[in-house]
Amino acid sequence: MGPADLPRRGRSALARPGHGGHTEGVFTHLLVGYDGSAGSQAALTAALTLARESGARVTVATVQHHLPRYGATVGEVDEERQVEAADARRLANEIQAHADEESLTVATRVAIGHPAQELVKTAKDVGADLIVLGHSGHSAIWDTFLGSVAEKVSRHAPCSVLIVR
Repeated sequence: MGPADLPRRGRSALARPGHGGHTEGVFTHLLVGYDGSAGSQAALTAALTLARESGARVTVATVQHHLPRYGATVGEVDEERQVEAADARRLANEIQAHADEESLTVATRVAIGHPAQELVKTAKDVGADLIVLGHSGHSAIWDTFLGSVAEKVSRHAPCSVLIVR
């Protein structure tokens, strides 16, 4: 289904008639996994478009990596925390800029851990009924050995998952 196949007259492909003749969205709370990659930017754009059309709430989650697993010094751990804090601020600014372009308000969450596990947990915590993720663009060999975050989320998610290319 391409853009030419979408309904006209201002209705979303994911909307249904509600009470009083207005359009009520099928999905009411969207969770977007965002890491700043091109795929996650496309996912955020798609989620904001869906939210604007359907009136859904949007929560955007970023997941930071664990601290180093090797015998790091206190200084190295502090430096890593500062780098991750700066990265989280950068991502939050990007998210806000995208939301401002669409004149929408989004909630943001930052988790620490494995991205797939944290996204599934966050979806449960916020009551999301759709998780929107970007396609990673990794090679088939990469995904064969490590698996993609999108694949793992789709396998364990408590709700529907939309993967945006």
